[in-house]
Amino acid sequence: MIKNLEHKLRFIELLDKMKDIKRIILLRNWWLESDAEHSYHLAMMVLVLAEDFPELNIEKCLKFALVHDLVEIYAWDTEALNTEQENTKKQREEDALIELEKQYFQVIPEIINLIKEYELRESKEARFVYSLDKVQPIMQVVIEWWNAWHKYKIDFEKIKARQYSKIYPEFWLGKILDKYFWEAKEKNIYYKEENE
Repeated sequence: MIKNLEHKLRFIELLDKMKDIKRIILLRNWWLESDAEHSYHLAMMVLVLAEDFPELNIEKCLKFALVHDLVEIYAWDTEALNTEQENTKKQREEDALIELEKQYFQVIPEIINLIKEYELRESKEARFVYSLDKVQPIMQVVIEWWNAWHKYKIDFEKIKARQYSKIYPEFWLGKILDKYFWEAKEKNIYYKEENE
């Protein structure tokens, strides 16, 4: 018999909202990437890249990738370089975690604790996934459809500086950013504020 089945099912049903949380990454069909798609893509990136870092616990990295944005069920996504949203992000996400914990801690204590651990970024695994989380949207913009930068007027130099500043240097993930930023420059698919 499954313990707390009703509460667990209620949480699993809540996860469906991850499909409704849209990010500013435009896909080729003009749809916006959802948090569910982003988390899946991030988890697959972990699975592919973590083998190059044998000191990492891949299972823990995968768990971080799957839970890292769950607070956005209540807090919603924060657009990169949106000062107003970035100023409220920390408080919105703290409030969201309190709500998740209040509603579901009895059935998902591990998930709540993983979210807290991820936010502290004290483990190599948390720092690795956090860094990949800053690489993934740049890859998506370049490989999916670069119009997102133009539609949301995201300045190329500002987004470059932001993403590089957020990845941890203990991993070589900056090389991935180098590749996609270079590709954006080569294809002339970037946005600069003076283009207005």
